[in-house]
Amino acid sequence: MQRLIKYAEMDNIADDVEHDELQRIGELVKREYDIDKLSQKEWEDDNEEAMKLAMQVAEEKSYPWPKAANVKYPLLTTAAIQFAARAYPAILGKGDPVKSKVIGEDDGEPEVDPQTGEPAMNQQTGEPVWRREPGAKRARGDRVGRHMSWQLTEEMEEWEADTDKLLHILPISGLCYRKSYFSSELGRNKSELVLGDKLVVNTGATSFSTVPRATHEFPLYPTQIKEREMSGVYLKVEIGKPSGSTDDDDAPHDYLEQHRRLDLDDDDYKEPYVVTIHKETAQVVRIVANYEIEDIAFNEKDKIARIDPIEYFTKYSFLPNPSGSWHDIGFGYLLRPINEAVNSTLNQMLDAGHLAVVGGGFIGTGARLRGGRRRFTAGEWKPVDVSGATLRENIVPLPAPGPNVVLFQLLGLLIEASKDISAVKDVMTGEAGGANQSPTTTLALIEQGMQDFSAIYKRI
Repeated sequence: MQRLIKYAEMDNIADDVEHDELQRIGELVKREYDIDKLSQKEWEDDNEEAMKLAMQVAEEKSYPWPKAANVKYPLLTTAAIQFAARAYPAILGKGDPVKSKVIGEDDGEPEVDPQTGEPAMNQQTGEPVWRREPGAKRARGDRVGRHMSWQLTEEMEEWEADTDKLLHILPISGLCYRKSYFSSELGRNKSELVLGDKLVVNTGATSFSTVPRATHEFPLYPTQIKEREMSGVYLKVEIGKPSGSTDDDDAPHDYLEQHRRLDLDDDDYKEPYVVTIHKETAQVVRIVANYEIEDIAFNEKDKIARIDPIEYFTKYSFLPNPSGSWHDIGFGYLLRPINEAVNSTLNQMLDAGHLAVVGGGFIGTGARLRGGRRRFTAGEWKPVDVSGATLRENIVPLPAPGPNVVLFQLLGLLIEASKDISAVKDVMTGEAGGANQSPTTTLALIEQGMQDFSAIYKRI
């Protein structure tokens, strides 16, 4: 117990750990980080492709000819923007995001006369003497809500900007985190937005309270590293330059902050700690206790029974993963196949229109035509060896009927299907309905359309 109290008060427990043990811990942290990183690789790959679609990343194509049309239809982009536009005012309200909930009765609590056991009465007015006035719970809850709202929107200056960013990223990736803690450097509470791929959690996890470890991956510039070493927050270790950046002396280094359990007091029970290592060299730079003294629970024999860790991270989920895994999904997962089909259909129509406009074909020269495959670039006319009497008979255009009507209908069908999934109907985006549509019908449609989002707002 004395050692646990000592560790809880230390800025860096690594100063108290032998070098060989630090090396073993560093290798353990890196190895288990790699295991968790591999488990979420499939989700990360899907998320990367979804982000490319949402950001409409232009990629050069070589088929059916070099630099063919490669337009990205903004299905995901529109869905994310529309969701954020509705979610931001719904969640933040009028600048007071924290609300209180009164549990139990709020009718007040009268003073009791110790002699009679009856409610005490004011002798002058004849009214009850209240120990707690009616509505006191609600009044206290409102004060707490106002104070916490001030903390989030004013004291934690980064919180509102991160919330705005979160509401645009979350519908695409389906998963984001917030890291909340007291910053000794700033002297106040601090909030950090952590993207889904930067907090590595094993995909089989169920909750932060039961997960064996969670690893936050983050960069630090050389000046930041030096400042942390001089202040005693980090151990001074030789890390060299990051691989692949030999010409840049100010290139950032990647660090891993793993929230995990270790048995540092040799009592055969692993206590919660936060271990920070340099990712490339796996050297430990910091270990801090992830518990407070009041988090230690004892059994009937006054022995340690349990230590509850401090939870730094809050998970934000868009839609639960149907497979039951930790990594939730968003529009990027649901709309990606449709968005890719829309892109292919649209680009085929653009290429067909391009080919129909620029033309191309064969021009006869009055001699023989050899067999074999012919490749055309847009607007190209190839001379061929054929005999002919007139100019019209010696010019044969390449068949190019232009965009196909069936493809156009298919494109419309796919876009409508995507709107059903993302709930981005015309009436929800501010566009007018039919000419004869009544206001009551319009309001009913909007209300039904908002039902899809209400469940997501609750999760956020």
